[in-house]
Amino acid sequence: MNNILVLSCLGVAALGSLLLVAGLVRRRWRDPRRLFTWEQKKTLLARAGHRCEHKPLLWSRCKATSELEADHVVPWSRGGPTQLWNGSVLCRRHNRRKSNRIPTAFYRWRLAQRR
Repeated sequence: MNNILVLSCLGVAALGSLLLVAGLVRRRWRDPRRLFTWEQKKTLLARAGHRCEHKPLLWSRCKATSELEADHVVPWSRGGPTQLWNGSVLCRRHNRRKSNRIPTAFYRWRLAQRR
Protein backbone atom coordinates (compact mmCIF):
# COMPACT_ATOMS: atom_id res chain seq x y z
CA MET A 1 0.00 0.00 0.00
CA ASN A 2 2.78 2.40 0.96
CA ASN A 3 4.71 1.61 -2.25
CA ILE A 4 1.65 2.35 -4.37
CA LEU A 5 1.24 5.75 -2.72
CA VAL A 6 4.89 6.64 -3.32
CA LEU A 7 4.75 5.52 -6.95
CA SER A 8 1.54 7.47 -7.61
CA CYS A 9 3.07 10.63 -6.12
CA LEU A 10 6.18 10.20 -8.26
CA GLY A 11 3.97 9.66 -11.32
CA VAL A 12 2.01 12.85 -10.70
CA ALA A 13 5.23 14.82 -10.15
CA ALA A 14 6.75 13.41 -13.35
CA LEU A 15 3.62 14.24 -15.36
CA GLY A 16 3.61 17.79 -14.00
CA SER A 17 7.26 18.23 -14.91
CA LEU A 18 6.63 16.95 -18.42
CA LEU A 19 3.75 19.37 -18.93
CA LEU A 20 5.87 22.30 -17.77
CA VAL A 21 8.76 21.31 -20.01
CA ALA A 22 6.48 20.75 -22.98
CA GLY A 23 4.98 24.22 -22.52
CA LEU A 24 1.45 22.90 -22.24
CA VAL A 25 0.87 24.88 -19.06
CA ARG A 26 0.69 28.51 -20.11
CA ARG A 27 1.83 31.35 -17.95
CA ARG A 28 -0.46 34.35 -17.81
CA TRP A 29 0.76 37.36 -19.78
CA ARG A 30 1.79 40.25 -17.58
CA ASP A 31 2.69 43.80 -18.57
CA PRO A 32 6.43 44.17 -17.89
CA ARG A 33 5.89 47.69 -16.52
CA ARG A 34 4.33 47.46 -13.06
CA LEU A 35 4.02 51.12 -12.01
CA PHE A 36 2.32 54.04 -13.70
CA THR A 37 4.67 56.78 -14.91
CA TRP A 38 4.44 60.26 -13.43
CA GLU A 39 2.83 61.55 -16.64
CA GLN A 40 0.18 58.82 -16.45
CA LYS A 41 -0.47 59.65 -12.80
CA LYS A 42 -0.97 63.34 -13.62
CA THR A 43 -3.44 62.40 -16.36
CA LEU A 44 -5.31 60.03 -14.02
CA LEU A 45 -5.48 62.70 -11.29
CA ALA A 46 -6.79 65.32 -13.71
CA ARG A 47 -9.41 62.90 -15.05
CA ALA A 48 -10.54 62.09 -11.49
CA GLY A 49 -10.64 65.74 -10.45
CA HIS A 50 -7.90 65.12 -7.83
CA ARG A 51 -10.34 63.03 -5.79
CA CYS A 52 -10.79 59.33 -4.95
CA GLU A 53 -12.89 57.58 -7.62
CA HIS A 54 -14.40 54.96 -5.32
CA LYS A 55 -18.20 55.12 -5.20
CA PRO A 56 -20.25 52.52 -3.34
CA LEU A 57 -23.51 51.43 -4.89
CA LEU A 58 -25.81 53.26 -2.46
CA TRP A 59 -23.65 56.14 -1.21
CA SER A 60 -21.91 59.12 -2.75
CA ARG A 61 -18.38 59.17 -4.09
CA CYS A 62 -15.48 59.23 -1.62
CA LYS A 63 -14.45 62.79 -0.75
CA ALA A 64 -10.76 62.05 -0.03
CA THR A 65 -8.33 64.39 -1.76
CA SER A 66 -5.14 63.39 0.05
CA GLU A 67 -3.09 60.19 0.05
CA LEU A 68 -4.29 59.43 -3.50
CA GLU A 69 -2.74 56.49 -5.34
CA ALA A 70 -2.83 55.34 -8.95
CA ASP A 71 -4.46 51.92 -9.10
CA HIS A 72 -5.06 49.30 -11.77
CA VAL A 73 -8.78 48.65 -12.24
CA VAL A 74 -7.93 45.11 -13.35
CA PRO A 75 -5.00 44.38 -11.03
CA TRP A 76 -1.53 44.03 -12.50
CA SER A 77 -1.11 40.76 -10.62
CA ARG A 78 -4.08 39.39 -12.57
CA GLY A 79 -2.83 40.48 -15.99
CA GLY A 80 -4.14 44.06 -16.08
CA PRO A 81 -1.96 46.34 -18.22
CA THR A 82 -0.37 49.55 -16.97
CA GLN A 83 -2.27 51.82 -19.34
CA LEU A 84 -4.50 54.83 -18.81
CA TRP A 85 -7.73 53.01 -19.68
CA ASN A 86 -6.97 50.54 -16.86
CA GLY A 87 -6.02 53.17 -14.30
CA SER A 88 -8.00 54.87 -11.58
CA VAL A 89 -7.28 57.06 -8.58
CA LEU A 90 -8.10 55.71 -5.13
CA CYS A 91 -7.33 56.97 -1.67
CA ARG A 92 -5.01 54.76 0.36
CA ARG A 93 -7.90 53.28 2.36
CA HIS A 94 -9.92 52.20 -0.67
CA ASN A 95 -6.84 51.00 -2.56
CA ARG A 96 -5.89 48.71 0.35
CA ARG A 97 -9.47 47.47 0.65
CA LYS A 98 -9.68 46.67 -3.06
CA SER A 99 -6.38 44.75 -2.92
CA ASN A 100 -6.03 42.55 -6.00
CA ARG A 101 -9.73 41.91 -6.55
CA ILE A 102 -11.25 42.53 -9.96
CA PRO A 103 -14.26 44.86 -9.71
CA THR A 104 -17.56 43.69 -11.12
CA ALA A 105 -18.52 44.64 -14.66
CA PHE A 106 -21.24 46.87 -13.24
CA TYR A 107 -18.73 48.77 -11.05
CA ARG A 108 -16.41 49.27 -14.07
CA TRP A 109 -19.36 50.47 -16.18
CA ARG A 110 -20.36 53.00 -13.49
CA LEU A 111 -16.74 54.19 -13.27
CA ALA A 112 -16.67 54.74 -17.04
CA GLN A 113 -19.99 56.66 -16.87
CA ARG A 114 -18.67 59.03 -14.18
CA ARG A 115 -15.63 59.97 -16.26
